[in-house]
Amino acid sequence: MSVTIVVGGQYGSEGKGKVVALLAKESNSPWLVRCGGPNSGHTVTIDGKPVIMRQVPSCSEPDKATFCVAAGCVVDEELLLHELDLLKIPRERIIVDPRSVLVTEEDRKAEADSLVRIGSTCSGTGAALLRRMSRAKGVLLAKDSAAIKARCRVETVATLLYSRIEDGGDIIVEGTQGFALSLLHGPDYPYVTSRDTTAAGFAMEIGLSPRHIDKIVMVIRTFPIRVGGTSGPFANEFSWEHIKAISGAPDVLPEYTSVTKRLRRVARFDLDLVKLACKYNYPTSLAVMGLDRLDYANTGVTDINTLTPVAQKFLNDLEQATGVPVDFAGTGFGTFDVVQARINHMNPETHV
Repeated sequence: MSVTIVVGGQYGSEGKGKVVALLAKESNSPWLVRCGGPNSGHTVTIDGKPVIMRQVPSCSEPDKATFCVAAGCVVDEELLLHELDLLKIPRERIIVDPRSVLVTEEDRKAEADSLVRIGSTCSGTGAALLRRMSRAKGVLLAKDSAAIKARCRVETVATLLYSRIEDGGDIIVEGTQGFALSLLHGPDYPYVTSRDTTAAGFAMEIGLSPRHIDKIVMVIRTFPIRVGGTSGPFANEFSWEHIKAISGAPDVLPEYTSVTKRLRRVARFDLDLVKLACKYNYPTSLAVMGLDRLDYANTGVTDINTLTPVAQKFLNDLEQATGVPVDFAGTGFGTFDVVQARINHMNPETHV
């Protein structure tokens, strides 16, 4: 039994959905808990095809998991029901906390000007959170939705998770966005998101005590990315053409945001930011995505011994600099393009 939180260590889009799916695959009947809202999408490979999930937790084998939407979530009713249909999740295996707040069309409209100011996805997530905090009349929660109650178990998620812990089951919490976007701790306010994005913040959102958390996996990328447009300062920003030249890839292969489809900004690796994220999240392990971006020869590699020297050096240097072991090393866009092996058996208590 274990309770694991998966958290981003940069500006989001690090590969948290991929890591959640890999962890879920190792469990016979995992309980997956989604934090955040529809303003971020996580991609997972299901039956050989990439699927973007914005409300339901990531899982490559959705027929064996129980899915939970936490009390701290913002829920887009139509999007949630669409994803349940897409994954064919039966009612008994999807639990939505009655306290999660519903996003409205007015919320989406209210965020229109923030697209220009801070690069918002305009999903209505931040506006819905503001309404809930205002405690004004007319705020709708999941318990007020007849459609959600017809398709989901609308029950207090935290209470069920406590029972699951007592029964010895596996729980995987899927955090949202990344440390540098934290409303409370991100370095570039106001260019942040509408919630705290640390592991402690996610534990709070779902209602678990920090003492229940066994593992924290922090996901980072070799070349961090963030939303395109006026999304804030970005140290060492450069172009996708530079990555093509560095990796030796035959094509540029730029990336676009899963929600807005805007071209992402990209930058060189920032070790200082990652070390700061390690201090705040105190991870037990790291997951590093984008070894194929360091060297195209790493694309699709699944054996640690066949990683190129530049990839091996990056992972070893990272472990030495942070004092945190690497458990996953991504080598491509697919969920299973990954090396699943600890690079060095270091003591996770020796964080910098």
